Amino acid sequence: MKKWAIIIVLVLVGGGIFSIKYYTQLLDSKDSAIIVNKNYPFKDDYQDKRKLTDAVDNIFIGEVIREVGNEEYTGNPNTQFLVRITQNIKGALLGDITVNQEGGYYKEKGKLYLLSYEKSPMLKKDQMYLFFLTATKKGYFEMMPKYGSILLDNENEKLKEIDEVRRVIEEN
Repeated sequence: MKKWAIIIVLVLVGGGIFSIKYYTQLLDSKDSAIIVNKNYPFKDDYQDKRKLTDAVDNIFIGEVIREVGNEEYTGNPNTQFLVRITQNIKGALLGDITVNQEGGYYKEKGKLYLLSYEKSPMLKKDQMYLFFLTATKKGYFEMMPKYGSILLDNENEKLKEIDEVRRVIEEN
């Protein structure tokens, strides 16, 4: 009788662990996510910095504080980050804002996926970026894939990018 009770308990525990693994991201590592890359329907050629600076409302240097949420839009994940503005280049934003990055993690059939557009990496906590953003009616700022942020590894890179963007804005 004890033997059957132990077997039943083990089966129930095993079934519970399997269902947790299958239906949540609790036991998944984001490093092991399967990357799904999609093309993004750009409205213009934003490789041209003139077109990019004209298309956005705000350009600034900012530090990613943390991930603050996820939202599904047209069936695809979007990830929101709290960003602290350190230097405005275009626009006059102050303090901390929420930045929406199209793409993010999602679970399907027990597997963890990372949706990326144009092979854009997800923003990372404690990193500085040059942001090109557009305000939305939802209260956050939208970042387009590929051209919406530039990772700044050091002060020289930061100064170089600021000078280039200011030159482009002055030429327009």
